[in-house]
Amino acid sequence: MLSTETIEIVKSTVPLLEEHGQAITSCFYEKLFAENPDLKNVFNQVNQTRGEQPRALADAVLAYAQNIDNLGVLLPAVERIAHKHASLGIQANQYPIVGKNLLAAIQSVLNLPDNHPALTAWGEAYNILANIFIDAEETIYAVNEQTKGGWRGFREFVIDKIVTETPEVKSFYLKPTDGRAIPTFKGGRFVGLKANPSASEFDEIRQYSLSDESGKDHFRITTKEEIEGLVSNHLHQSAEGTTVFLQAPTGIFTANSNAKKHVFIAGGVGITPIIGMMYEQLQQGVNPEDILFIQCSRNQEHQILRDELTALNEKSTFHFKTCFDEGTAGDHQGYLNADVLQQWLTEANFSTDESTHVYFCGPTPFMSALNKQAQSLGFSDDNIHYETFGPTAEL
Repeated sequence: MLSTETIEIVKSTVPLLEEHGQAITSCFYEKLFAENPDLKNVFNQVNQTRGEQPRALADAVLAYAQNIDNLGVLLPAVERIAHKHASLGIQANQYPIVGKNLLAAIQSVLNLPDNHPALTAWGEAYNILANIFIDAEETIYAVNEQTKGGWRGFREFVIDKIVTETPEVKSFYLKPTDGRAIPTFKGGRFVGLKANPSASEFDEIRQYSLSDESGKDHFRITTKEEIEGLVSNHLHQSAEGTTVFLQAPTGIFTANSNAKKHVFIAGGVGITPIIGMMYEQLQQGVNPEDILFIQCSRNQEHQILRDELTALNEKSTFHFKTCFDEGTAGDHQGYLNADVLQQWLTEANFSTDESTHVYFCGPTPFMSALNKQAQSLGFSDDNIHYETFGPTAEL
């Protein structure tokens, strides 16, 4: 437990963090990698270059300081980040290294003398938070290891099959090289995939949602070839038989088990966790009439998993709607908006009360707009769920 004095000192640094937070976290990463270059095998260097990771860490540090006297409000964020850390294979012995460099960055940017009360208080506060993460991540590792077919650490898989879905998107079917079983997983979860692209001198780890139903002898990921995507380009240039390494499935973007109706909305490659959640609902015997699935794409040519979804809809007859930015082949031409969403909810006999939950994934602007639309139609924040690719961010 933190003392009242420590809590007050940490909270007093909030204005400084609001002003200098990203400078502190940028300095932190510089120091961290200078002293520990091996950690470049863990942290996404593209996100470092773009400034996304320092910005996300600055927001997290600020949120911790603002809520240091009420950590309960941070538990959902802690859980989300712990699952992301588990996909990277973060270990308990790395936390003291991070803490040392974070305090050094705070001292450097704020020009504080040694033993300043703020450094002492933040040292204590960091240790509390580090232990929370260490315990949460060990629980995830232990559960994954004890699950039938599960494991701890990175496990070698082979790309067994590659299927081209659209001009920019391919699906990769991954089987373990040891020939042993793999675990079932909750729809919406992702795997941490480690590869060593020729364009990078380091191992690169990325998170990819599982885009198939659970219970098969393989995992499937469906990825878009991004312009700056070291790993996505590596995968798209790989041949069947290429090996990669996976952490066991993790993540908290999953369907609410208490919901009576589910609205799934996918934008572009954001379909990957969304289709996994829908597969799970159908596997569990949820009435297809209680599922509304909306897919938003550039055009029909770029509609990911189109044939699979069409066949599944013919079999299960869930409510299926499409939005295309270009062309008239979809149910709506143009961006999805609140009026169209309300119309489709009404047609499916869906309300926006506590019985209905809405889930969406896609580009950040797409999700930000959807978040506002869902709120305007009456969905509560507790019934709105989304997944951001890359560093954790709020909409």
